[in-house]
Parts: sequence; structure tokens; C-alpha cells
Amino acid sequence: MSARLHLVRHGQTPSNVAGALDTALPGAPLTELGREQAAVVGRELAGSGLSATVVMSSEAARARETAGLIAAEMGLPTQAVPGMYEVQAGSYEMQTGVEAMLAYNRLMRDWFEAGELASSLPEGESALDVQDRTMPLVAELRESHLDNGIDVVLVVHGAVMRAIAVFAGAVPSQWALDNHIANCGIIELAPAGGGWSCERWGEHLGRPEF
Repeated sequence: MSARLHLVRHGQTPSNVAGALDTALPGAPLTELGREQAAVVGRELAGSGLSATVVMSSEAARARETAGLIAAEMGLPTQAVPGMYEVQAGSYEMQTGVEAMLAYNRLMRDWFEAGELASSLPEGESALDVQDRTMPLVAELRESHLDNGIDVVLVVHGAVMRAIAVFAGAVPSQWALDNHIANCGIIELAPAGGGWSCERWGEHLGRPEF
């Protein structure tokens, strides 16, 4: 089996429980359940025979903590990488009301359903901004790791990992919009010719049928 990019969403945080749009760095730590989720996925990855040499993460506290717990199960070091933080909520940061959630979800629809990649929330960022900060690293990891048979485990965030899958051409945009990723859920992307294929999406084990 060829090496793959394993995008892992961080474990549960108090902000997840409260329904808060926690997107700015450093963000909240994990809850006790979040730590348990991270250990479970770490054991799963440890038992899957991956060739990873490090567990990478975004710079957010929850991602770093999740990566550390996964790495402990896999016997690997960790490395935080810039540019992989969550899609920024802008003026809605840390808001918990229905209005804030609707605005954030509407932005995802603008991007994935309407194709309005320049749309953003006030003081937030567009899909084009997200693409510019994430996809160069994805390309770099493909060249430096996957092309050399080394799997990549990268702990990130729900919206940004779905966006990466769309930007890579691995899933249809409507699929990414309709299928959220739970805490510590995994998206597996594999090089396929000059592009990418999706080999796992959360609970959809094996290649999803679109």
C-alpha cells in the first residue's frame, strides 16, 4: 500500500462542548474525553503499521495535545507546523449563539456549494486564503514523505481538513459540505497520478463512493 496523508481532527475541547467558534491560536486544550479520544486513535494508528516518523500538528493547543497523545502511543516525536490552523471565524471568534454558527456554516456553503471562494466572514479569511496557506505544505509533505514511502500523520481541524480534501481534488465539494468529521476522525488521502484520492473519510472506512 502506498504511503498516505492521514489528516486527524483534534480531540474534544471545552469550546466544542459549549458550541463556541474557537479558531484563533492558541485556542482551548482538550477535555478529559478529548484526551481519551486521542489515545484511542493513537492506538489505532500504532496498530495499523504506518511508516510515519513523526506526528505533526497545527500550532493550536488542542492539536498539539492530541498529537502528543497519539505520538505517545506510536512511540514517535511530535512537530508543530505553521499554517494549518482552523478556518478563521473573524469577528465571530468565541461566540456561541445560533447566529455565529449559522454564519460559519453559511460560509462553508458559499465555498463548497456555491463555489464562492473569495467569500469570508468579517475579519475572517476566504477559501483562497486557506488554500494559499495549507496546500504548499501538503505538496511539500507529498514530495518529502509520501513519495519516499513515509506516511504522514497531521493533526488539524474539522473545517480546514475538509477544505484540504476539496482543494486536493480528492472529494467533491458537496461531499465535504455534507460529511462532517467527528473529534479524532481521520481523512486519508493517497497520491493518485498527479492528484489525490480519498481512501477514508471518518467512519467511511475504505474509499468513499461519491
